Amino acid sequence: MGEERVRLPLSLLSVFGVLLVLEVLVTIVILEGLLHVKSWPAFVAMILFFVVHQNRKEIPNIVIGGAFGILNFFLCMLFVSAVAPAFGGPEELAQLISVMIYVAVFVFLIVVLAERLPWLFNAYAFMYFTVAFADLASFLENNIVWIYWLAVELIGGTLLILGVLGISVVVAKMMAKRAAKAGES
Repeated sequence: MGEERVRLPLSLLSVFGVLLVLEVLVTIVILEGLLHVKSWPAFVAMILFFVVHQNRKEIPNIVIGGAFGILNFFLCMLFVSAVAPAFGGPEELAQLISVMIYVAVFVFLIVVLAERLPWLFNAYAFMYFTVAFADLASFLENNIVWIYWLAVELIGGTLLILGVLGISVVVAKMMAKRAAKAGES
């Protein structure tokens, strides 16, 4: 399974599925169980790789853009803490306005710079930025958690994508063996 999008028989899809499930389970055990860090940054990278149909050319954009999105989440939190007090009024409203300003600028920069700096300013960056907000509670509990997210995304996400590529190679070799056997008959 790769850019050529070969249709696999059910038996090979099953092999791919079993190996992928093992990769996912091992990742959860290592990250969540042994290292006690959130696994979502790694899995978002893998999911995005599947969304782009395992297009290898997108790997740098996914990994670097994802890291940039997490970094921007942190920068947004710094921006909010610096700017929100200037708005006065209810704290929650001032924070919301600050977040909205940052999001507006970030989205604008993604649109304007996507063609010039596609590895940074892309939809993957915005996806990670958004998902980080979904885990805001972890950040509020520990404001350096974003560094762990960054490490998990860069290392774990890259390893998961490489794992998918490795599984694809194994399945492709199995398919080639089948084809060779069928050709011998």
